Amino acid sequence: MIENRKEDHIRIAESKEVNASHNFWDDITFIHRAIPEVDYESIHTHTDFCGHRLNYPILISSMTGGTDLAKKINGNLAQIAEKYGLPMGLGSMRAAAEKKELSDTYSVINNYKLPLKLANIGAPQLIKQDKQALSREKIDYLMELIDAKFLIIHFNFLQEMIQPEGDRNARGVIKAVKELCASYPVIAKETGAGFSSKDVDELIDAGVKAIDVGGLGGTTFAAIEYYRAERQGEAEKAVAGKTYWNWGIPSPISLKLIGKRIPSIGSGGLRNGLDLARAISMGASMGGFARTLLSSADRSVEELEKTMKTIIRELRIAMFMTGSANLDGLREAEKFIHGPLKEWSDYYDGR
Repeated sequence: MIENRKEDHIRIAESKEVNASHNFWDDITFIHRAIPEVDYESIHTHTDFCGHRLNYPILISSMTGGTDLAKKINGNLAQIAEKYGLPMGLGSMRAAAEKKELSDTYSVINNYKLPLKLANIGAPQLIKQDKQALSREKIDYLMELIDAKFLIIHFNFLQEMIQPEGDRNARGVIKAVKELCASYPVIAKETGAGFSSKDVDELIDAGVKAIDVGGLGGTTFAAIEYYRAERQGEAEKAVAGKTYWNWGIPSPISLKLIGKRIPSIGSGGLRNGLDLARAISMGASMGGFARTLLSSADRSVEELEKTMKTIIRELRIAMFMTGSANLDGLREAEKFIHGPLKEWSDYYDGR
């Protein structure tokens, strides 16, 4: 059942229209510098993330695991992560905790030298659902399985509401997160609906090391679960998937709410290096790419490398054309916010 669900997610993400109706990164426009006064070849793309120096502000975001197809994709992603010195997260690792025979679909990344490996479990699994909460013993196992430096806790409650077999209980989650933060370096991650100001405050108080915003603008799991519910004849949940297709908080807004309080990862709808530059300009330490890499990772390492080279080149062009010699300069680059994102920004500025 787990394997079928995870393969469903991959195939739907590759073949169906699952994006939110508006990508809010388009509402950030840099002011062009006709005289940038920067040497393109001397541009520095290094970033510091929670004490770790990285070549590029790019995270290969959590995508998959638990199937043979996922093993192939994770292996290809890890090969590129090694070549470019990129951190990499894995898809939800609950499958490996429940079925040890699926562990190699995640641990395949151990065949490569990565600067940072991020384990990943779902917030719903931290508390009792139909099953008992994941034990510390199982979480330890998952961390050790890939020698993870961070534990991602992903908040996917919107997905769970639409998912035919989804978990429905959220009571006690923040308490469980706080307890885990005492034992592990935790990164809180949303999966397409973003974090509100209250969420950000609670997560920082709980002790997370960083927040991966995963906001509205890119892939929406309400859409993915809509297709799954439709296929399984779950008409009521399919209708709910359509209703909540565009539910959430835009990725750039969640970055704005975090500010400089703790490191942040800009994800949720990043399509290219220009979107990555926009995320950095909003304060992110790095940007997380998922669906943008998925299809090429499924095809071949060669195709994936082409995609990654393009993202890096586009980032450097954005830095050059804003006169930014490094990422700190990009964060100070002149820009203006317009469209629906401005309405969101004005709402929070006026509170």
